[in-house]
Amino acid sequence: MNKKPNILLVVSDQHRGSAMGCAGNKQIRTPTLDKLASEGIRFTNAVSASPVCAPYRVTLQTGLYSHQHGVCSNESLLNQKIKGIGDYFSEAGYESCFVGKSHFGADPIPEKDGWQPVDNRFGWIHWKGTGGDHHYDTRFYDEEGNLDKKYYNRFSAEVRTDLAIEFLDKKEEGAWIMQVNYSEPHQATCMDLYEMPATREFLRGLNEKLKLGLEDDFLVHCNPGEFYRTMPQSILTQIVPEKYLEMYQNMEIQLDPNVREEIHTLETYMYKEYYAMVSALDHEIGRLLLALEDKNELEQTIILYTSDHGDMLGACGNSGRGKGVPYQNAFRVPMIVKGGAKTLVSEGMVVEALFNSVDLLPTLLELAGIEVPMQLPGISLAESIKGQNTAHQKDVLLGLGSWRAIFDGRFLYAMEIIEDFARPSHLIDTYKDPWDMDNLVKDSTHYDHRTHLQKRLYQRLLEEKDPWMDYPSKY
Repeated sequence: MNKKPNILLVVSDQHRGSAMGCAGNKQIRTPTLDKLASEGIRFTNAVSASPVCAPYRVTLQTGLYSHQHGVCSNESLLNQKIKGIGDYFSEAGYESCFVGKSHFGADPIPEKDGWQPVDNRFGWIHWKGTGGDHHYDTRFYDEEGNLDKKYYNRFSAEVRTDLAIEFLDKKEEGAWIMQVNYSEPHQATCMDLYEMPATREFLRGLNEKLKLGLEDDFLVHCNPGEFYRTMPQSILTQIVPEKYLEMYQNMEIQLDPNVREEIHTLETYMYKEYYAMVSALDHEIGRLLLALEDKNELEQTIILYTSDHGDMLGACGNSGRGKGVPYQNAFRVPMIVKGGAKTLVSEGMVVEALFNSVDLLPTLLELAGIEVPMQLPGISLAESIKGQNTAHQKDVLLGLGSWRAIFDGRFLYAMEIIEDFARPSHLIDTYKDPWDMDNLVKDSTHYDHRTHLQKRLYQRLLEEKDPWMDYPSKY
């Protein structure tokens, strides 16, 4: 390869790893992602180290676990300047551009949703950051933090694609890296709709008419978070272009077996909305790839698609949307890598190697021929992407707030803080139980295996100097 490869990193919001045609889902329509996977590499064991927005996003930028960079929840404030993707690639001569939702923790200026001061941009030179809108009236701030309303009344994914193409039109000659962050398929957050006095009364009638099964207590007392997570917003207002909703008919949608029967009607509307947003996202990624092709940039570009975390979608006792828990629907994410003809990326491969969030930065660096710093906790999967048989990590560390987990590609073992003790909470054989319906943590026949995984979990916590390990454990 005579020239450094360009890097296009596309990151969606809340896209579970199973919600793609190439992952075996026969209901959803994702032709762009399916084509990328067939022409590139798809990792089946890609996971989010901290399956919620802000901790993941700062991990991606820095290559550090959340306890190392300090953003441990969506409400955490990024309070230290850490070297990030933009810094590494700028030092290597790349032109860099960040597009879309940042959400690197709590907004430094609360009234400016999504705007980041220069010190919070992890070295990205061109900054086209937007708010975390879901999914119309995109908030876009210029370099000085002034609100530009020209993107209001437009679907946010379209806006972000346009902003990315604008960079491709204006960039200099030479290698470039661009990260494009979409908000889809995260649930809509229609605050104005929730606050309307007539909304709750309307919901009562809708609940009865559609037989959604929502309890009266929810309809009377739900807070905004419960409202967004539990009520399909598309039956109340427009959150995605109608043509995508029309792709899916309620009676044809099959729910996963881990959704309890009493919420099937509600979740059917939720699945329809979710699938529609994934299909809309797929279309916009296709537009972005066409722009690369039109500009003769595809052959020299490595494209990586992933998401910050998955979505529970009513699974495992949850109602509605959700993440941040040690279940496969929450922590498994898509990971597809496609290289142009002038890159060294292999074609048409499905790889089972574990790929964690902390592995993204070292992987990107090695693919670009940039030295990977020894202090980063993740490993590079570049050799796997190039089709070479190499030794892989035997397990990955996951965790948020009150829980930590170890995942070895087959077994997930998690512990949770309860009454100041770390107690075993999950043991799932993902080969036999892909839907997390049979928790083996109290099964005496798995005691020895559980003990082994717990020792390995604490070993990993010690290696990464995670203070969570200071909690005493208790069976």
